[in-house]
Amino acid sequence: MLGLTSDIKIKVVSEDGCLQTLSVELPASKVKEKIEEAFLNVQNQAKLPGFRPGKAPIDMVRENFKGAAYERAQDLLMREGVAEALKSKKINPVQTPVVQSADFVPEKAFHFQFQVEVAPHVKPSNYKGLKLVQKKKSVTDEDVQKAVSNLADMNAKLIESKDETLKNNHFAVINYEGLLEGKTIDGAKAENFLLDMSAPQAIAGLADGLVGAKTGEERDVPVKFPEDSPAKELAGKQAVFKVKLSAIKEKSVPVLDDEFAKDLGLESLAVLKTRLRENLEREQIQGAQADLEKQVVEKLLEEHSFQVPASMVERQLQHLIERQSSRLTKQGISREDLAKVVEKAKPEVRKQAEKDVRLAYILNAIASEEKIEATEAEINSKIDGIIEKSEEKQRSSLEKALKSTYAGQIQSEIRESKLFTWLIEHAKIKEA
Repeated sequence: MLGLTSDIKIKVVSEDGCLQTLSVELPASKVKEKIEEAFLNVQNQAKLPGFRPGKAPIDMVRENFKGAAYERAQDLLMREGVAEALKSKKINPVQTPVVQSADFVPEKAFHFQFQVEVAPHVKPSNYKGLKLVQKKKSVTDEDVQKAVSNLADMNAKLIESKDETLKNNHFAVINYEGLLEGKTIDGAKAENFLLDMSAPQAIAGLADGLVGAKTGEERDVPVKFPEDSPAKELAGKQAVFKVKLSAIKEKSVPVLDDEFAKDLGLESLAVLKTRLRENLEREQIQGAQADLEKQVVEKLLEEHSFQVPASMVERQLQHLIERQSSRLTKQGISREDLAKVVEKAKPEVRKQAEKDVRLAYILNAIASEEKIEATEAEINSKIDGIIEKSEEKQRSSLEKALKSTYAGQIQSEIRESKLFTWLIEHAKIKEA
């Protein structure tokens, strides 16, 4: 695959997925031309005794700045060679090309090689008539009643229990200290800690060891840390927790009546149930749509298998890791444990990053094929909707940001939403 652009020789040396290696040869005449250009550039900046900056004679510049000029000439040659090669081979790089080797000898032809990552050529196929399954589920009276009960449970208050001993349905207020081989475990000490006796426990045996205890009672509770504990020094080990039960509490759940609804700002229990039914129906519709979109993604990824640029996968990997790290940090995980969790999850996260990048190329190819785009009216409508929901004092700066910094993102979101709607409309959907 030899190409000739002007008097520059260009050859594709190898192709490995999205990575191409090209060789470029510029003739001796071009080398001479760039050397002269380089000396003139250097002359404009050269400082020599007895001359003002930029006014030194060219002969003295040639004598004193030969190395700098040759380096500049080589840079000019590589820039021109890379640009001509990309233009000649119609390559649109996804990242800056990297020069691998260069053979620069003044007055002789200049040869160098560079690598470049290119976007894959995606020809979308079999995206019309995707076989999908839509799970139909209507909201029942039982669903509504369950939602009301859950809402009451969320508004429950903790009160002192009249029971004398601690049971599995209670909440225990405890002071505790964890000991391993007689020494206090870092981070395993607290006062007035609220323990939900009915919830799954991170430390096996702690809640069970307190059942039957009375207020004010102290116990030594043997526990075992899980084998997969982030703290490796504790994984699978037996320890003892010295615990004092300060109080026994239980939930006081509100009665499901009109007064309960009024406390939530509604007229009656009947109105509350109507609102909850509407919410459940809306969630059901949204869930069904999300499930269909998930099926579309799976079908498209199955149908289209191709390599994607490694640099883009790496960028998406970093994005996913940062998002995961931020979530775990907010949950209170330590920096040391976070690093371990991230490292362990990285292989699976990388797989997801590759799928994300491949899906983006697939969706873009289908949208282009079907000429699906976000119109200016749709973009403005979405921006107006966001602005309306914001505080009035922020609207001016928010509008400016949305129409400049985030305009491209909004356009992409609208385009993708329209595309998924189109794919589902053109799919073969079976109800289940």
